Amino acid sequence: MKPLAQERSAAADSKDTRSHRIEAVVVSSDDALLIELGPILGNRYRTHTVDVPAEIAAAVHAPRWLGIIDVTSLPDARGAVARLELQYHRCPLIVVCANPEEWTGAVARGAAAAAIGRHEISGPRLMEALAAAEARLRAEPATESAAATAADGTRTGAFRPKPMWIAAAAVVVAALAVAGWWAAHRRPAARPTTLAAPAGPATQTAAPATAAAPATAAASRPQTVLELLSAARVAFGDQKLLLPRSDGEPRGDSALELYTQVLKQQPDNDEALDGIRRLFAIGKARIQADLAAGKLDDATRLAGLFQAAGVSSSDLQAIDANISAARPKWTAARAQQDIAAGNLAAADQLIGQLTASGASPAEIADLRRTLDARKLDLQLAGMASQVKAAIAAGTLLDPANDNARTRLAAMRTVGRNNPATLAAQRALQAALLDRGQQATLAGQFEQAQRYVNAAAELGASSEVAAAKRQVQAAMDAADRRAAAAVAAAARARAASAQTVHAEPAAPLPKPRPAPAPYVAAHPTRALDVTYPQGTTVAGYVVVEFTLEADGTASDPKVVQSTPRGVFDQVALGAVSGGHYDTRDLSGHSPPVRARILLRFKPN
Repeated sequence: MKPLAQERSAAADSKDTRSHRIEAVVVSSDDALLIELGPILGNRYRTHTVDVPAEIAAAVHAPRWLGIIDVTSLPDARGAVARLELQYHRCPLIVVCANPEEWTGAVARGAAAAAIGRHEISGPRLMEALAAAEARLRAEPATESAAATAADGTRTGAFRPKPMWIAAAAVVVAALAVAGWWAAHRRPAARPTTLAAPAGPATQTAAPATAAAPATAAASRPQTVLELLSAARVAFGDQKLLLPRSDGEPRGDSALELYTQVLKQQPDNDEALDGIRRLFAIGKARIQADLAAGKLDDATRLAGLFQAAGVSSSDLQAIDANISAARPKWTAARAQQDIAAGNLAAADQLIGQLTASGASPAEIADLRRTLDARKLDLQLAGMASQVKAAIAAGTLLDPANDNARTRLAAMRTVGRNNPATLAAQRALQAALLDRGQQATLAGQFEQAQRYVNAAAELGASSEVAAAKRQVQAAMDAADRRAAAAVAAAARARAASAQTVHAEPAAPLPKPRPAPAPYVAAHPTRALDVTYPQGTTVAGYVVVEFTLEADGTASDPKVVQSTPRGVFDQVALGAVSGGHYDTRDLSGHSPPVRARILLRFKPN
């Protein structure tokens, strides 16, 4: 709900809402009734509330108004209404009672404009009664009553105006109407105040400046006490507007803020003081709920508003104590949240506040350990990403000063047993074993031993032992083949020496050229290998291809595959689309034949 001074346009204020607002007096000591009437009366009425009829004269200065009399709270209801009818005979009265039928006679003789039941306040009966009362106000002349009252209190005969006076009055009214129309179209009308200020020299001097002021300046004038109280009653009827919103933005539309504004103008206003007392009971429950939910800032802000509203410090002592007791717990919880979110600087600052406030040393030490562990995790996570990047680039052992092994060594220095370090270590070991197997298949046993030994340095495992056996078996097989070749050559030479040549010896056939050596291919980036859909087995494929000088592959073919034919096409496509390192070819110049091993595992 916006404050009354902000929710209407200047034009509407000057023409309809403010200049035509009807004075209304509510006589009741029932807060529930006042809260109910607030939204119903709204901005159409300038409402004055009093507890007893005797306070009407001090509360309202207008000569004509309509009254809503709650007779259920009056000890002598009929006598009170009769006295009001005599004292304010030009003001129509609406009686709110428990049984409207008991007031039929009063309504019939004109003592009351209408009588409605307490249960009919929210229904159409009240709107009908207000319409009837307004009609009676419009029917009464704005001047003094036509019936004159004698000095002794008896009523005399009706005053009958002469035709000449009527004509003169009509001329004056017409002139005033023309002047008012001209003034309204020449400059914006000034906003009327609730109570008319007494005319004087200062008022007359300031009148031209006020008339020339912009409409926006008039629209932004401070609200009067009566306007603030009217808005506070409306806010009191809405549970969402009893207290300020919890978003921390002061909007000035809650009952608490409106009553506070009233007390700034009238510190002894009984209605505002009573409203603050009732709101404080609600506010204490709200503050406790905020503390339970960890909303310490909201609880502190609301307590400050009650303090600004004049609530005594003794009533706020328990709340302040609860907030002070909850602050260390809240600060520790905030520090934990910042640590989990990676806001380490903010968490460190909160831990410093806890230390300064004298919190538990054990709790502070625990937070420090958590913060240090989080710092270590973040540091190692960044280092692990660098290790993974080196593995993807194929720089496992070279160059010597910046490769995957040296980066992992730095990680192990910072946190040897950290999960991030162990994960990076396993990834590098698997890459080294894979590279060693490729070198073994290509017959590059020295390179294969280098990669397998580097993997063994990272920890013993069944995979490392199997790789060592594979390299050794390949080397033994190569040795056997070489020994067999030497023995065959020796036998051939011995046989040729013992042969008797009767004829000139036939020329010996030319030896077959030795097969071209194969090198292990090292991709510069990971190959695009996709596990075939519908396959649930693991296997591998060895692909042989020609490694060109620009690092591309040509003429690929499958040398070995297990299971046969399952992954062949996928492997050929991946190898053909790859790019390979040509810097280290063990003395060979491209193009050369190369081999690579691709492993396939189910997802």
